[in-house]
Amino acid sequence: MNIALCFDNNFVMQAGVLIQSVCMSNQSNEITFYAISESFSEQNKLILTDLVSRFANKKINFIEIDITSLSDFPVRKKDHISLAAYYRLLLPSLLPQEVTKVLYFDCDMLVVDDLRSLYEINLDSYSTAIVADMFYNDETITNRLLYNVSDHYYNSGMLLINLDYWRTHSVAKKLVDFLSEHKDLCIAHDQDALNAVLHGTIYTAPARYNIQLDFLKKDPSNMIITDKDVLDDALASGHNPCVIHFTGPSKPWKFQCFNPYGPLWDFFQNKTVWKDVPKTHEFTGWKLLKWKRHQLLETLNLRSKRVLQYIDVQEEINRIVKTYC
Repeated sequence: MNIALCFDNNFVMQAGVLIQSVCMSNQSNEITFYAISESFSEQNKLILTDLVSRFANKKINFIEIDITSLSDFPVRKKDHISLAAYYRLLLPSLLPQEVTKVLYFDCDMLVVDDLRSLYEINLDSYSTAIVADMFYNDETITNRLLYNVSDHYYNSGMLLINLDYWRTHSVAKKLVDFLSEHKDLCIAHDQDALNAVLHGTIYTAPARYNIQLDFLKKDPSNMIITDKDVLDDALASGHNPCVIHFTGPSKPWKFQCFNPYGPLWDFFQNKTVWKDVPKTHEFTGWKLLKWKRHQLLETLNLRSKRVLQYIDVQEEINRIVKTYC
């Protein structure tokens, strides 16, 4: 099983916690991790190598990327991404030619179950397996990206990539060209480009392999998924998790995380060398003061808790933690 992660030196802890969760949840699977960055410090290489070496049948390779072809890609002020988000677009040329299939994960994810069933999806007729996005049937997005809504819209946090298809059909070049020519259209960065280029060649993977925050809401009315089977699968995924995606600003290494699966991040982080790294604040200045005020009001029961807007996953958290105890 091949797994690719793209990150920079500022995101090593997050990548490490994700790797820890993959290894703990897939102990019987042989896995090669490909860590891809513009540059890695020697210390970070040693830390990640040591982490992976503690598990049988696991290894990690480091690949440094020339970002010249990506340097003009859109990364806007206040974005929650860096240029590293685009590295995945070059995977066909970065990975060894003998690697014909790879799993890609964003580093704001946790893996809490065996990945074999996902990895073994037959992609002979598809470019990629991806999970539906909360805006799966949003015509305004697909119109902006110049394709028909009947081909839907997907979340790129998890990609199972048919590298043979990507290489044969020059997908990486098409992605780079689309981003270069349509920077203003790509509001969601690489995700928009992937949808624009790959639409019509995508296998819709089960939602449990990319559980986005909105899938966990008690009232998912802001989700634009009109296909009943896809919607039902998304809403059921929170009680059958495999890959949890901390989408949006609700990151589990921040005090302000309101994702109900946040405690699982703490559990896996505590198994790593970063166990004593404290959480940081998402906000500064008056926004931080406003958040603290809201916290006080919630404590005094004068304001409803935001976490109550989401389904109760404590039973699932307890079951997952018990698995490793």
